[in-house]
Amino acid sequence: MHDAVLEVYWETGWAGFTLDAVARRARVGRAALYSRWSGKAALLVEALEVRSPLPVPVDTGSARGDLVELARQLLDGYTGAAGLVTLRAAMEARVHPDLLAGLTETLNSSRLLAAREIVRRGVGRGELPEGTPTTLLLELVTGAVLSHVLFAPSGPRDPAYADVVVDAALRAVAQ
Repeated sequence: MHDAVLEVYWETGWAGFTLDAVARRARVGRAALYSRWSGKAALLVEALEVRSPLPVPVDTGSARGDLVELARQLLDGYTGAAGLVTLRAAMEARVHPDLLAGLTETLNSSRLLAAREIVRRGVGRGELPEGTPTTLLLELVTGAVLSHVLFAPSGPRDPAYADVVVDAALRAVAQ
């Protein structure tokens, strides 16, 4: 079901996204969708929450290693279909803020929690200074990753890109 939701949304955007279109794609009765979800926003949010690329908590033993792994997870996640649909939905949420407020909050809090934990451990191990700006560090890493996914030519990703981004971000917050 979730795949059908993402496919229809990717093809049509919010304006063309309907429960009827999802029911046709999923080959289920419309009544089944209408009885389970209150509307198209609830259906889309659930599918995105299930399929969106959320970081898996990591602990490589170093703050740098954790941030590199986080960047790699995001690179992998956002280059897949669910990640691209998530990005489209995030952009459309700017036009329709009530549409995906819950999803945006879920995605942002998940990433922020992952970054906070990475920074907390890094400070505790003496790898990062007290007062390291967690949100800025997260924005530097995830912003570069998102920019890369959106604007770099498609094709094989350079495996060292995550290392370069993280090293630049760590230098920036250390100043």
